[in-house]
Amino acid sequence: MKNFSFPYKSVILIFSVFMIFLPVFFIGSLSVDQITTSNPGNLRLLLTVSTLSAAIGFIYCTLGYHFQILRGDELKLRIHLEALNISFTTTLVFLFALIFVFLNFNPTLLNYLIIILAIIAIIAYIIGVELVKRNYR
Repeated sequence: MKNFSFPYKSVILIFSVFMIFLPVFFIGSLSVDQITTSNPGNLRLLLTVSTLSAAIGFIYCTLGYHFQILRGDELKLRIHLEALNISFTTTLVFLFALIFVFLNFNPTLLNYLIIILAIIAIIAYIIGVELVKRNYR
């Protein structure tokens, strides 16, 4: 495991994104009669297989990028850690703000809080990397 380089991370990441959305495309192409008359076990199997393969792919890519960063030089590691700090702080601020707003004004959006925070965290990380890179140039 120490020398494993996690090949094909980008291909697996694209495949995992495709697999997570596969049930939406497949079920969207069916008519209402086909959905209502079909066996629910088949749809559950489709959801289980596609989400499991997507989750395995995401875990593989996360581990691959993690070890790639650890094997990099000291500057890349520092940039990554500072960007994670920016992303974590931004996500926490948005978490508390969104909880307050959703509880008081739109409680049904609390169901989507994790999705919204994940998007905010990814965007904050990407912006954080660019800001930190600019500091070290």
